[in-house]
Amino acid sequence: MLRKILLGLFAVLVLFVVGSAIYVASRQHLTFNDVPYPPVAASTDTAVIARGHYLVRNVVNCAQCHGDTAKAAARDAGEDVPLSGGMVFDIPPGKFYVRNITPDKETGLGRYTDGEVARALRNGVGPDGRALLPFMEIQGLSDDDLVAVISYLRSQPPVHHDVPWHQYNLLGAIVKATVLANPVGPRETPLQQSPRGATVENGRYLAESAALCWACHTQRSQETGALIGPRYGGAVAFEESKDHRYSWSPPNITGDPTGRLGSLTEDDFVTRFRAGRLIEGSPMPWQSFARMDETDLRAIYRYLRSLPPVKRDVGQPKVEVKKRS
Repeated sequence: MLRKILLGLFAVLVLFVVGSAIYVASRQHLTFNDVPYPPVAASTDTAVIARGHYLVRNVVNCAQCHGDTAKAAARDAGEDVPLSGGMVFDIPPGKFYVRNITPDKETGLGRYTDGEVARALRNGVGPDGRALLPFMEIQGLSDDDLVAVISYLRSQPPVHHDVPWHQYNLLGAIVKATVLANPVGPRETPLQQSPRGATVENGRYLAESAALCWACHTQRSQETGALIGPRYGGAVAFEESKDHRYSWSPPNITGDPTGRLGSLTEDDFVTRFRAGRLIEGSPMPWQSFARMDETDLRAIYRYLRSLPPVKRDVGQPKVEVKKRS
């Protein structure tokens, strides 16, 4: 009797494994061609391109990931390095390579229409109809800023750089078939025009949809990228340096005394950003943020101050750990 029970359990296990494998394999190439293309077109207007430059280089900080990996020092010094991609995220689900977003017609955005680029940025659907990994979380950009970003990217010199495709491991394949199977679009209807001025409204827009302050300053799952901690409440062990000497923990940036803003006035906040990177190796793109418009910095501060305070101390943003042998 025991043998029959064990054989039955084994058979059920085999069926479960085989069924799961078939399910995962069948969902690796789902397409979402019914997702519409945003009705946008790149502009050659110099003011629109200038706004795009400001967003791409100083607010959204596209170069932090998409910048030429051989010119990281130049990027950190404030140069507009080519957005030719190649950076790799080696994380639990696999190795993921950042794309070339210069207008090269063979390896970059030059082979795609404005609508295809816009759909990728706003709705998370690639030109082939498949869901993109939600690494670029600027789905909430306003219509005019979406046009500005695409216009600026189109204005850049093309760079021929063929970036490898993503390499999913078993965990990655499972995640792709389940929690990340569907494209991620905006949480709410994007604005037609971006707000301006030192207002809470503009600060909300910048922090939530452009600068993405929450994306690093909130604890995430390393497996799925899902937010698992209080929003803006800080993130423990967000990044470790390549030599394993340091572990970075983006601080709580709510107004609670345990948060960074708890002790900063609005003027202190602006002054800190203007100072740029003070701690070598910090993953925060300080040199880009240092060039943000002062009214935008004040707007972000006022928005963060308007949020419910979160009592959470994640420790210092730079924590030395024992060097591995």
